[in-house]
Amino acid sequence: MANQKLFTDFPPVDREAWIALIQKDLKGADFEKKLVWETAEGFKIQPVYTKEDIGDKQWLTSNLPGTFPFARSTRKLVSDWSIRQDLDSNSISEANQLAKEAASNGVTAIGFIIENKTSPQKGIPVNSSKDLETLIQGLPFDQVTLHFIAEERSPEIFSWLPKDKVLVGGLGYDPFKILLKHGRSGKHSIPVLKEILETFASSWPHYRGLSVYSSTFRDAGSTISEELAFTLAAAAEYVQQLKTAGMDVDTIASQLMFEFSIGPDYFLEIAKFRSARILWAEILKEFSPKVESSLHAFLSAHTCRYNYSAYDPNVNMLRATTEAMSAAIGGCEVINVSPYDSILKTSDSFSLRIARNIQLLMKHESYIDKVVDPAAGSYYLESLTDSITKKAWEIFCEIESIGGFLEGIQKGIIQKKVADSRKKKEENLANRKEILLGTNQYPNGEDRVPELNQNKTLGEIDSVTGETTCERIFEFRAGADIEEIRLKTETFAKKSGKTPTVLLLPMGDLKMKKARAIFSQNFLACAGYKVVDPGSYTTPQEILQGLKETIADVVVFCTSDEEIFGFVDSIFGILKKQNPNLLGIVAGNPTEQIDNLKSKGIEFFIHIKSQHLETLKSIQKRLGIQ
Repeated sequence: MANQKLFTDFPPVDREAWIALIQKDLKGADFEKKLVWETAEGFKIQPVYTKEDIGDKQWLTSNLPGTFPFARSTRKLVSDWSIRQDLDSNSISEANQLAKEAASNGVTAIGFIIENKTSPQKGIPVNSSKDLETLIQGLPFDQVTLHFIAEERSPEIFSWLPKDKVLVGGLGYDPFKILLKHGRSGKHSIPVLKEILETFASSWPHYRGLSVYSSTFRDAGSTISEELAFTLAAAAEYVQQLKTAGMDVDTIASQLMFEFSIGPDYFLEIAKFRSARILWAEILKEFSPKVESSLHAFLSAHTCRYNYSAYDPNVNMLRATTEAMSAAIGGCEVINVSPYDSILKTSDSFSLRIARNIQLLMKHESYIDKVVDPAAGSYYLESLTDSITKKAWEIFCEIESIGGFLEGIQKGIIQKKVADSRKKKEENLANRKEILLGTNQYPNGEDRVPELNQNKTLGEIDSVTGETTCERIFEFRAGADIEEIRLKTETFAKKSGKTPTVLLLPMGDLKMKKARAIFSQNFLACAGYKVVDPGSYTTPQEILQGLKETIADVVVFCTSDEEIFGFVDSIFGILKKQNPNLLGIVAGNPTEQIDNLKSKGIEFFIHIKSQHLETLKSIQKRLGIQ
């Protein structure tokens, strides 16, 4: 009985049968509009996937873990990863203590963020070999790997590394990232990089000197396919230049680490990491390495800064959890979860502990590290992997056709692609087509940004001066524009002693007044206003009484389109006489009555098609908040 196969007892169900059942449930609604959506990459996501969707993609499912092209994994038996934590402090001794605490609480990879000239407000002030010795003193190097985030100071850190210790980890040096972030990189970066890699290869073969950061593109707005293509193009450029400089391909490959951002698109991110291994194996094969392990992409992943929010930062814990899951299921070798409050301040022991525990839960309670490629056999994920691979390869080939990565950035082609994708994202965020929970949807009205310490601001401080040799790429956060509006409201409230108050006026049709009151509260609370919802009114007299109890700066009329004009006409004139500065808003878009309503003093109409960001800016300006 134990060996009896039961699948033959059930007839196979083809795709057409599934679609027919779905269409029956839709009761005549348009299948494409209801259930099919298009990614930013340009391909469609179906509501159901079957074996037929794999089609000629059997190469994705037929290979075993640890075999070319490594879609499933570069490892054959386990899917373990290093738990990494990056540390920032303005004190070397404090950073050392934080590292020891992390190492004794489950962290197996320590990253130190080093202060540099272009971002002096951030980082550990390491300025000598003695400082570095103090920073890493007492760390259990047999248990943890050592990483640095030092940007243009990476060669300096390299020169100070202790020669008497056996180190494993990564230097984090990426000259191309520095070039794109600051518009210039250090002099002779490739010869310097070559020296670093050759030294590591001979002295510390398990210490990787070269990192290629995808955050350069992803945190600046690129799509997943662009992120993958540009990151791989940068890596291929490094291999080509270092090989031309006389380095062995296998040595270069052993020294290279991919540092990928993990975005919020759960399944697409899993597919991205599988695709990265496939494409890198194909790319490096063209350089004719002698060792098969050179084809392995070493993937380090860190949660994306792009979608971390300053307001309602606890939500960042949830974002980090799904992102870390994507990286683990996607087969990354190292995972780094940023603390939930890292946007606002230098993280304390509590937020660092929560960040660690996300990964510890994944290992010790969910056992994700015990299964190689949990995504294998999922028709959906196999299809996504194939779609992303093809799209990223198309973009990669386009970059190669113009001369490679450096030519692409010198001509501004890569920057333009990133800028175009960023513009689309900003538009989607501004119009709430892309939701950032707690920021542009369902805000926590009681939340306030704490007093910022000297090491943090809501925006990026960048002190780069002088000439640049290429167009720069600027990182951004999804919630920054809305947060700026809300912060202005908070600043205004502190100076004036009063938070602008919005009073909702629900009256008339039960269904419409409730729906529009809820919509209005969500819409306007994103700007930091105090929104008062009295529940419901039945007569204009009740409204007048309500305004005696609540001194409002803004009133929002919430009712049906059929009732709105009579509602406004009966009451708003009286309200304006009592308070000439009162701002009147209508929830809804009664197109046939807009001119009449404006003649009665209504200034704004808010509805699902409103440009959320621009409307909030205009309302804020009207209220005199600068």
